[in-house]
Parts: sequence; C-alpha cells; structure tokens
Amino acid sequence: MTKPSYNHLPQHLKNHYIIQRHGFSLANNEGLICSNPDIAIPPKGGPLNTGYGLHDKGKAQVKEFAALLSKHIFPTQEAPAGDDDSPVVIFCSPFKRTVETAEIIQGVLNDTVLGGKVAAPIREIDLRERWYGELDMTSDKNYELCWIDDAAEPDHGEHSQYGIESPTSVCDRTTRFIVDKIESQMEGKTVILVAHGDVCQIMMTAFKHIEPWKHRQLKHVDTANWRDTLNIE
Repeated sequence: MTKPSYNHLPQHLKNHYIIQRHGFSLANNEGLICSNPDIAIPPKGGPLNTGYGLHDKGKAQVKEFAALLSKHIFPTQEAPAGDDDSPVVIFCSPFKRTVETAEIIQGVLNDTVLGGKVAAPIREIDLRERWYGELDMTSDKNYELCWIDDAAEPDHGEHSQYGIESPTSVCDRTTRFIVDKIESQMEGKTVILVAHGDVCQIMMTAFKHIEPWKHRQLKHVDTANWRDTLNIE
C-alpha cells in the first residue's frame, strides 16, 4: 500500500505524543468560529479587549484535565528516574487560547511532578487552527457545513465552496512539523501538542493512519480534553 503524501508520520515514532485541545475560550462563549491568526493571536480585541483567549471556565477546565494528564503520564506522581532535564516538551498553536492552555499545563506538570523541568511551551504556527474561509467569525453552528463537505464524496473537502482548509492540508502541515521539528531532533520525550478541535481530530487520524476526512468518525475531543496517541478510539 502506497503511503499517502499528506501523512508524514512513520509507523514507529521516537517520542510519545499527547494531543490536547484548548480549554473553553472566549470565542466558544460567543459562539464564534475564530480561525484567523490576525484575530486569534493578538492580546487585544475580543469581547473583553484582551484577545480571544480562554474564558474563566476554560482555565478551570484545563487545570482539572492537566491534573488528570499528570497522573496519566506519571501514575506514581514521582519524577522519572534518569538525568533527562526535560522529559516533557510542550508545543502549541500560537493562538492566544492555545498558548494559555499550554502554559497552564506546564504549570500543573511542574507543580505536581516535574519541579520546573517543563520549559515554556514552544509556539508552532503549523499547529494553528484550521482555516474556515468564509465561515470565519460567523456562528460556530457553521462547523456543520464544513463537516458535511469533509464527509462528502468524491473530494472530501478538498475544494470547499466556502474556502475552508482541507483535511489533507491540516494533516500535511501538522505531520510534517512533527517529523521535521520533533522526530528529527529529540527522542524518548513525552510531547504534548496543544491545538484546536478539528486539528486535534485530524492529527489523530494521522496517528491511526486513516484518511484525514474521517476525523469526525473518531471519538470527539472536547474542550480541555486530551488523547494519548497510543490509545485513540
């Protein structure tokens, strides 16, 4: 079977990956699709003029699920043996809501187990939100229009009538980043990838080596939730 051109992940990986969705955000609270980096990255704008970061509800969510993640990665809640000064590495989308999520996770892991060994999250543009084209800054009920196109044969969202980024494009940029900037540069790490709903779902299809347009067939990752790529349903 020929390996698809859009999924760059090898069958055997050097690192252990956790896929994490950002917490409930101000855009979620407003019922908005917010996928434009020019709007979603800056610290200004949005309903509070503080940017489109996390809602207070989302901050509490992330802390709760980060504590569960800490127990998942470190069941005994003890630091791993050995001389690795950075056993956990966090990469995140540069959108404000994902950066804030990643920083909370960093704090929880350092407070519970790692005592400062988790460095500041690394912002990576290839983990950015899927671009929703004409649907950007419209009602989040319009996600359904996107998912209908993703599921529809024969092109599965490749030529969206709304200018939405295709599932294969998201898969290509995220998996290329994992291979080029993580797998080629580190080994034996637990890597947490903090991203967005559809981006998380599409990355999961890559780790399962199934077509990216099947992302809605996988168990949905709710806000602030995470998935261990060794056990994707």
